[in-house]
Amino acid sequence: MTKLDYILSVLWLLRTKGKLTAEQIAAELEVSVRTVYRYMDVLGLSGVPLISEAGHGGGFSLPDSFLAMPLFFDLSELKAMAHGVELARQAGDPYADALERALGKVKQRLNEYQQEDLRRHTSGFAAQHAEPSPELQKMLRTLEQAVADNRTLTLLYVKQSSDSGEERRIDPYGLFYRPNRWYLAAYCHARQAIRIFRADRIKAAAETGQRFAKPESFSIRQYIEEAAMRARPEEREAAVRLRGESDVLDSIAGLWFLKGCRIGREHHFLDMAMPEALMLEWLPHVLLSYGRQVQVMEPLRLKQAMAELAADLSRYYGSS
Repeated sequence: MTKLDYILSVLWLLRTKGKLTAEQIAAELEVSVRTVYRYMDVLGLSGVPLISEAGHGGGFSLPDSFLAMPLFFDLSELKAMAHGVELARQAGDPYADALERALGKVKQRLNEYQQEDLRRHTSGFAAQHAEPSPELQKMLRTLEQAVADNRTLTLLYVKQSSDSGEERRIDPYGLFYRPNRWYLAAYCHARQAIRIFRADRIKAAAETGQRFAKPESFSIRQYIEEAAMRARPEEREAAVRLRGESDVLDSIAGLWFLKGCRIGREHHFLDMAMPEALMLEWLPHVLLSYGRQVQVMEPLRLKQAMAELAADLSRYYGSS
């Protein structure tokens, strides 16, 4: 551990175990008594209100007012962190390991009662997740760093409809996660507009050595909420009705490009209202990936688009 880690450990020990002598702290941290006194000096100079009692039964302690300060976490905050680790694992977050290590450090400083209380409240919570792809995790870390540093990248991006990738020069604005997918929102130099890229289709990312200035008004959260409604106001709206199992319909309803559409659920049916262009551009490809798990009830135009796409794929693979 670093010196800072040891000093913070002293605070945690005093908080969880109460009054301790320098010898007891030294034994817990496996350092010398002299080192403990140096740590106490640092804490005192930092403004920590240590209580030092000399003689038999004495030791170091913290006042009750300090124990109530937000440096420490209550049970609800600890549960939130534990649940956050599970959800980060489920999403394949590239920093899930670091988050779990941070939670582990916090757990080490809890007393037995707190550890048992946390275990009881988290043992019944789990988020199912697949083993994340090392390549995708590495790519997400690269993209996240480029977003943070405002670095322009050159991507090799593979579209769903093609085998070979195409090169894109982009300014990465932000990453976001929707069920089972990570996406990158970025300014595309070729299109001269913000575009959304699926992270798992980015096969390579290289720095150009250039930096960009992100628009001050840009918010990744606001962008993804408005992305589905960027169609022209005069565009005709389509009513879509799907039938399938609840978990499949829930997965479809959570797709990022449907954010902002009117969505309703009734038993094994999913009803959506969206611009017709949005429906025809996105839904056929998405619904085809679910096979017979989902059925288009209406409109007829979407059924026809599905049939045309399936026939096109049949011709493509039938001729090879």
